[in-house]
Amino acid sequence: MLPQRGAWFGAETLAAGLVLGAVAVLSLILVVNPPLAHWLTIEDGVVEWLQVSLDAAAVALIGRHLVRDNAEGERSPLDVLTVAALIGLIIGELDVDRWLFGTKVISTAFFFKAKYALPWRLLAALVVVGVPAAVGIYALRHVRTLWREGWSALGQPWGRVLAASAVILVLTQLFERPLGRVPGVPHFFLEETLELVASIGIVVAAAAHPPSRPKRSATL
Repeated sequence: MLPQRGAWFGAETLAAGLVLGAVAVLSLILVVNPPLAHWLTIEDGVVEWLQVSLDAAAVALIGRHLVRDNAEGERSPLDVLTVAALIGLIIGELDVDRWLFGTKVISTAFFFKAKYALPWRLLAALVVVGVPAAVGIYALRHVRTLWREGWSALGQPWGRVLAASAVILVLTQLFERPLGRVPGVPHFFLEETLELVASIGIVVAAAAHPPSRPKRSATL
């Protein structure tokens, strides 16, 4: 973890420096060796696995806070939802469902094709519907604490870095198709680069996350 004082003061600077470095390296590779840039940024390629590694590191860093706070009978709803979102992001990046079943479980083909066993389809439906519903209910239960913690985080460098990273991820998903159609750029290059930028910001924010919890914290 970053030192307490340095984490609060330098999270934005560190994130900006790492992001600029990563973007500069990938841009240079794109100019000098476009086939290599394409290979690095394909689905399940080097850049995507780097994203997964950074997101997993962020889960471990924030999860450490949750484990400690749980031992004290307290936990931050913001941290819980952040970890849940990151785990979902990692699962999506790894395409775990495609590895297991050969197709995305959110597709209608999976739920209605008889070649997939009914118990697996029911389990997938439970996961696809049940897990997001449980997360949503948890968020609603702790909405006041989330609001308070969210605004408190935005007043600190680590929180602003985390928020900016989340915005980048959302915008990247919204404009995924246009990003893949930019002439002269490998299909996944812009998407994967922006997702890498977000992952860098997330892990820096997680490392700079202060260990102290608010005095009043929600419990599960």
